[in-house]
Amino acid sequence: MKANLKIIVLVNLLLFMGSCQKNKFKVEKRKDILKFLQKVENTSLENDERKKYLDTFFNKLQVQQNDSITRNLYFKAAVKYYDFNLLGTYLNVTRNVYRLSTKAKDSSLIAKSFYYLGDYYDEKTQLDSAFYYYTRSEKLYRILKDNLNAGRTTLYKSGILYDAGNFTESEVETINALRLLNKTNDTRLIYESYNLLALSLKELNNYEKSLEYFELALKQLNKLEREGYSKERIYKSKASINNNMGRVYEKMENYKKAILLYNNGLQAKKLKQNQPKLYAMLLNNLAYCKMKSGTSQGMKEVFFESLRIRDSLGTKEGILSSKIAIGEYFLCKKDTVKALAYIKEGFILSKKIKSNSDIILSLKLLTENDSKNKTFYSNLYFKVNDSIQNIERQTRNKFARIAYETDQIEENNEILSKRNTNIIIGSGIIILFLGGFFIIYRLKSKNKELLSIQEQQAANERIYQLMLAQQSETEKARNEERNRIAMELHDGIVNSIFTTRFNLIQLDPNAAEKKQQLVTELEKTENEIRRVSHDLTQNLLFEDKSLPEIITTLVESQKNQYNTKFDVSVDKYIDWSLVSSNNKIHIYRIIQEAIQNINKYSKAERCYIMLLKTADKITIRIWDNGIGFNPEKVKYGIGLKNIKDRTKTLNGELKINSSIDSGTTLEIIF
Repeated sequence: MKANLKIIVLVNLLLFMGSCQKNKFKVEKRKDILKFLQKVENTSLENDERKKYLDTFFNKLQVQQNDSITRNLYFKAAVKYYDFNLLGTYLNVTRNVYRLSTKAKDSSLIAKSFYYLGDYYDEKTQLDSAFYYYTRSEKLYRILKDNLNAGRTTLYKSGILYDAGNFTESEVETINALRLLNKTNDTRLIYESYNLLALSLKELNNYEKSLEYFELALKQLNKLEREGYSKERIYKSKASINNNMGRVYEKMENYKKAILLYNNGLQAKKLKQNQPKLYAMLLNNLAYCKMKSGTSQGMKEVFFESLRIRDSLGTKEGILSSKIAIGEYFLCKKDTVKALAYIKEGFILSKKIKSNSDIILSLKLLTENDSKNKTFYSNLYFKVNDSIQNIERQTRNKFARIAYETDQIEENNEILSKRNTNIIIGSGIIILFLGGFFIIYRLKSKNKELLSIQEQQAANERIYQLMLAQQSETEKARNEERNRIAMELHDGIVNSIFTTRFNLIQLDPNAAEKKQQLVTELEKTENEIRRVSHDLTQNLLFEDKSLPEIITTLVESQKNQYNTKFDVSVDKYIDWSLVSSNNKIHIYRIIQEAIQNINKYSKAERCYIMLLKTADKITIRIWDNGIGFNPEKVKYGIGLKNIKDRTKTLNGELKINSSIDSGTTLEIIF
């Protein structure tokens, strides 16, 4: 008992050490992979070189074990591809990690995969797809009670609704995001929520509330500054809020306050160098607001400076805004020709970039100021306005439908999950019962099958014995008939012809030519009959076709998975009539068993079966060029045992010559 206990302890210790070695190997291998990630993060290298390291890092990840560490490394790879703007590969990596997370049933990383997929479609401005994936991500994060990520994805959904012009729903979703984010104290996301909520309220003309939330956003920025957030980003964000608040006051026609806010925004440090897009926007808005307040002196230069910057940056939305603003400036200056030219350019560009609000604004200005084409632009204005309203309505319905369908998917998944669990449990119980019944049934069937095979083999032996006996009787009768015919030919016809020939010799000597002709013909006939008689008596003297034919048919019918080519050769000088029926059965079974073993085990390309007459004995030689075996080590199975027993019955000698990879020769002499 103590000895057994020691053995168990020793085995467990060895297994533990092997496991430690295996884990150590994995850690070391993963460390090697992380070296490539460090190369990717080395900004001193050229981008092309860093991309190559990133591809290598991703390829090596794909052969790693599917654990949480590997999956999180996939997300790191995805982020790097996103930073390099390789969005196609980013999508591929994200889908890959989603598949692995689903396989591992890792809900947290499945939610993260949805979030990353939402980012991809958001970057591609496929807003409906982005909204769908953000919604799925949010649902999972809510189930996991991850308030930070649930709030983040809800906020991103709100941003998509805002971009789609669905400001009411954007307001609702932003408030939902704030409820979650206020539990996390994530200052930056709370700031973004206040800012987005203020923008939505501005578009809904709720100016007072909009300004309140912009003030709250500014407080969050001050908090971020105290937390050590990037000063450059703080300056940019404050300038952006000043611009947005200025737009609110501009809509309220409080131009003085708006101008003050625009100027405050322009005072941000290094704004022109670091944020030229925002700088150009503030310039344009400042000039526009001053123009509206009646101060147009020097504003032309400001408008065109903003347009120049936007043109150099290639920001189509900014160029569009500048052209319409410059058009309004020239309207103030009563230069209708220049004004209409800029407004028409703005109208064309707004259609290209599908900016609905700018399409409406430019058409309204053209309707009011292009007297020649007033009717045309007026009709177009109403037509486009109705079309845009329909599109916005459809967009709102589409996002509502996506949200509803996502809820339905989650509910259906939950129902299916419960149903599948019940089905699996029920199926398991049924399978266990069925498995037990099947095993019992299979055992009984196997026993019956074995009995049936034994009975069939015995019946086959009896049938084959009867067949050989019948063939022997048939051959005996055939030989007797041939001998009788030979005797008739020899004793009857030949003698008769001989007598005729003799009489012909006695004919008149004067008819010599005729006589000789008849004699010659009779000699030919006599010789022909003698030849036929001789052939009939000698036919099958040295061969008996019954057993050779059976063996030949057996060999020629062989086929196996190794495409072995079988050949057979039977010595024609073997007198099979001297071999008893029982011995013929044994010969046939020996060859049959040997061929069966070759089909099963040898993997041979060629197999040759020979039956030879050696003195007064018969030799059966079966050769193949297969894989061979060691006769001294191999255990005699039923097949070899049967061959050995049948050889013994034949009073013969069995020889087996074989070795590994050198083929096999089986020889029976009896």
